[in-house]
Amino acid sequence: MVAIRPFRFLSVRQAAALSVTVIATQSVIFGLAAFHPRPRPAGAAHLPASTHALALILGVALLALTPRLWRGTRTAVALTIAGLLGLTALNAGHGRYLEATVAAGLGLMLALGRSAFQLGCSNRPRRGIAWATGLAWGLAVCAVLVTPLVRHTAGHVFAGVVHHPAGHTVPVAATSSLSGHWVWLIELLIGGAAAITVLALRSLVRPAPAANRHSDHEYRAARAIVSAYGDDSLSPFLLRPDKALSFAAGGVLSYRVIGGTAVVSADPVAPGGAAPSVLAGFLTQARRRGWQVVVWGAGPRHLDGYRALGFRAMCVGEEAFVDPARFTLEGRPVRKLRQSVSRTARRGWEITASDGREIDAELEAEIEALEARWLGDHPRVHGFAMGMGTFDGELHPDDLYVLARSPEGALGAVMRFVAYGANLSLDTMQRVGETPNGLNEALVVRALEVARERGVAEVSLNYAGLAHLVRREPSRNRVRRALTGILLAPLHRRFQMDHLVRFNDKFSPQWRPRYLVYESRAALPRSIVRVLQAEGYLPHPRGSNLPDALPGTLPRATPRLRPRGPLSEPR
Repeated sequence: MVAIRPFRFLSVRQAAALSVTVIATQSVIFGLAAFHPRPRPAGAAHLPASTHALALILGVALLALTPRLWRGTRTAVALTIAGLLGLTALNAGHGRYLEATVAAGLGLMLALGRSAFQLGCSNRPRRGIAWATGLAWGLAVCAVLVTPLVRHTAGHVFAGVVHHPAGHTVPVAATSSLSGHWVWLIELLIGGAAAITVLALRSLVRPAPAANRHSDHEYRAARAIVSAYGDDSLSPFLLRPDKALSFAAGGVLSYRVIGGTAVVSADPVAPGGAAPSVLAGFLTQARRRGWQVVVWGAGPRHLDGYRALGFRAMCVGEEAFVDPARFTLEGRPVRKLRQSVSRTARRGWEITASDGREIDAELEAEIEALEARWLGDHPRVHGFAMGMGTFDGELHPDDLYVLARSPEGALGAVMRFVAYGANLSLDTMQRVGETPNGLNEALVVRALEVARERGVAEVSLNYAGLAHLVRREPSRNRVRRALTGILLAPLHRRFQMDHLVRFNDKFSPQWRPRYLVYESRAALPRSIVRVLQAEGYLPHPRGSNLPDALPGTLPRATPRLRPRGPLSEPR
């Protein structure tokens, strides 16, 4: 496998972006100097106001390009070099030789270091922005051409660009008949045209859009790979219809693009140790389309391979696994769990378990009705890499459904465990109406009993974010303990991490780490935000192309909603 190291030039990108920001800011300040009421300094009084206007426009345009320059977009480099050449000519033409030298040197550095900028982009501005840019500049030029006289007034940035139709500059006395409102209109038109030009530049260097879905034939191919090689508890969740699929090295990964970042759903599924090769193939595709990449929910098995590609890894939580053969309700440590099971039975609730192949049309209709009620009570559903989300409508034959019925016989709760290899992974838990305390625990206990009878080696209960911090023994250092508590308190309130850890601990699980695999320290804040958006804890940015339904992407005619519960409940 050829190692791809897209981040070896990261310091070049950062230095270039920061340098361009400094030069562009200085150009903007110089351009805005025309608005200052004080007289211009000696040596600059002869400069026409159009010089300030052009410097202002070039500075704002360069500032608009610096975010993409920081991320490494090739087209942004070419446009930045063109802008720096314009500043070089502008400064040199008016005796600002130091500024011209700095701009020219930076442009040369960018030209020599273009190999450090590996991100592609869509390379085509949106049609509406392109038309608006042409129209805005057309109106501005027409307004200038039809103006017979211009009053040369200090403080008007663009007044110096207007000339008499005969070709000579209009003297100050000849402009006295022109209303000041007309001059401000010209400035407004040119300023608006410059602003729309900045939008066009940003559109030109934006990352390529993504469909964030997969086709029917891609689904079938991916399902075959997952069935053959999906030995991770999160492998089945790659098949959600609201994820795009990428195939390489005989394997597959799924992802969702949000704001130019491709959030990969857990580890790729591939034969042997080929998961890093699958990610390497996708990385090449992502670079071409201008996407940054982050892997959410990766296990520890392939971290060395990811690091060889230039990624970094950070533990972001732990997943609870239970060995059904060792699980028991005997003994004092599980006293509360035993009480929950007894309480549920004492109140007349019946808990049964069925495979997907055993669910008939009547029972499926009951599950759908409960699901609809649950959705009505939970309009905001979370989940991405660690649940089937809101779309999966297939009844897989090996999946396990644990059902709870009230004393009246009404279906009150459904818990689904998806099969991965010979093991089970908890996906959804939905309950409606009045249910006894401890019903969740009773459902899990029943699932573990069935798994033990069938010889299932392990059952994945849930992923708990930052569980390794919540479960850690309190530090003896009072200051460190206090700081940790202060930092974790908002997260406890928002995500109820301690609640989830306590729920899982009732079953005496083994805890295994899950990781966030990201490109660089500079990319880490953006990666975290994109993951939270993918999980549904932050709103998606505009234009993320994330529809609420994706008809026709599964073999079933109409995919049904199959949401995961909140983070505070089992997934």
